[in-house]
Amino acid sequence: MLVRNGYRLAALWTLAALEPAAIPALHAADVAPSPGPPPPVISQSHREFLTRVARRTIRDVMLNRGDYQPEYMPESLQRLECEAVVRLREKGFLLSAGSGGPSPLALAVRDAALAAARTVASADPAAADLLDDPLIEIEVVGPPEEIPTGSNWTEPRAVDPFFEPGIHGLVLVGDRIGHRFCPTELITADVILSDALKQIAQKSHATPDQLGKTRLMRFRTSHWYQAEPGGEIISLERGMKPVPLSAVSPGTLDECVNRLAEYMAYRQQESGLFSYQYEPASNQYTDENNLVRQVGAALAMAVHAKSSGKSASLAAADHAIRFHLQGLTDFPGVDGAAFIATADRTNKLGVTALLALSLAEHPDATQYAETREKLVNGMLTLQRDSGMFVTAFPPAVDVAGQDYFPGEALLAMAVQYREKPGGRLLDAFDRAIGFYREYFKGQPSPAFVPWQVQAYAAIAQPSQRADYMGYVFELTDWLAEKQLNASNCPWPDLWGGIAAHQAGRCGVATASYLEGFADALALARYAKDEKRAAKYERVVREAARFVMQLQVRPEEAYYVRSPQDAVWGIRTSPALNHLRIDHCQHALIALIKTRRVLFPDDR
Repeated sequence: MLVRNGYRLAALWTLAALEPAAIPALHAADVAPSPGPPPPVISQSHREFLTRVARRTIRDVMLNRGDYQPEYMPESLQRLECEAVVRLREKGFLLSAGSGGPSPLALAVRDAALAAARTVASADPAAADLLDDPLIEIEVVGPPEEIPTGSNWTEPRAVDPFFEPGIHGLVLVGDRIGHRFCPTELITADVILSDALKQIAQKSHATPDQLGKTRLMRFRTSHWYQAEPGGEIISLERGMKPVPLSAVSPGTLDECVNRLAEYMAYRQQESGLFSYQYEPASNQYTDENNLVRQVGAALAMAVHAKSSGKSASLAAADHAIRFHLQGLTDFPGVDGAAFIATADRTNKLGVTALLALSLAEHPDATQYAETREKLVNGMLTLQRDSGMFVTAFPPAVDVAGQDYFPGEALLAMAVQYREKPGGRLLDAFDRAIGFYREYFKGQPSPAFVPWQVQAYAAIAQPSQRADYMGYVFELTDWLAEKQLNASNCPWPDLWGGIAAHQAGRCGVATASYLEGFADALALARYAKDEKRAAKYERVVREAARFVMQLQVRPEEAYYVRSPQDAVWGIRTSPALNHLRIDHCQHALIALIKTRRVLFPDDR
């Protein structure tokens, strides 16, 4: 049978090429992934030549000719001896894969293409039709480097300090044992490191004693594909096309924002809710859901509708808002106060807070003025004398989610204060800042920062409170120090991301942090704090570049069976292609804010 929904290599690593003396070892003292040996350097013209070699080889297999022998080979490719992997795809399906070499690279590519084509042709005589100009993907394997974990590589997290997702592949070598994962194979199958290590061990069919005698190595590759004969050669790094800092421009931001809004509208269901998570590797949507994140998606569509005037976004916002307003419930024993009761009876504060914000950001917000005021009054009933917010409405009683829900509620109150200033709202902020500043000192969490920053930045200007401004800058300065750049990260594609929890690791959470950074920049300019404003502008610009790079572009979806479910969505991280609706929500609002704060006069 053809392999159409998974990865399969027709040949294992050539063990004879892995002589111990030729393999450099990492130093155990390394605590973060270093680049390691670089992948082979192959020019664009040589990539085109090698792809033609692969296509000619496949054509000869299809026509039952003899093995293709290249009549000409560039001298530089003759000197370059390494392994190559060729994968054949059709409409996102993997037909087969083969490897060749180590040998002069043109011959390695020829042999890899030959192995891949023969796998298809031998599976089913009728399958030869699939070899009529398939998408050809080529990955050229660089030199291996031993990971210094010894026989302990199977222990949890032992390999983590030496492995960069999407950059490093893995190969296991021992007595008659050899199996590998190329970095692109891990990306397109959404295989995380721990699962890759388990699969390598299982596929080696080794006993525990044999595994103890194996060596685990990492390597890097050069990667490209061509969708059709004569088509463009698409070169990818970590499965992506790098986005330069210069792309953070009005036109590119507008395109990213509008494409993302269209994608989110496509994900909306008949109920008004949005499909929660699409996973390209399995071509499936997950069954899980989260109502707080669903209301966040409604907020994003309202924000886009207001900023762009797009009718599709307005329709999506209206549809989602109508769904959530079904839960509008009067607060027991309190006149003029309400909350949003949820079907799961958790009645989380975040649902009410984000819906109040959705109503405030709606292009026709006046129609919801009375409802918003009731929701704000309902949220105020949850604040205790200490300043802390209970994070669920009756009958639920919960104080979890302190990093998120209180900041969301305060932001909704700040928006309300800008329209209807009142002492009760300002008193809520006065009590909250005392409690939550101490809370953060005791439990500093990156997740806490963006909502608190947005809330206090929104209230600081109309209230003219210097202490509120100071709190915003205090939190923003702390989080900005975690941004990756050339001085602390060897991977340019990660620059601008926020390594919030682990050195060198960043992902889509950067989008939510960017929402706060943009508001802090606007506040620094208002306060005429030129030094901070200059710093925050760099932070915003670089974070926006990273978030833009997380957006799936058509050329990056060559392996996706349903491109409309993936293209223009937002990845979880550069090497993990789960597309969750709240990740899209945060990115949409963050990029709208970035456009507004970096280019306020360019409309």
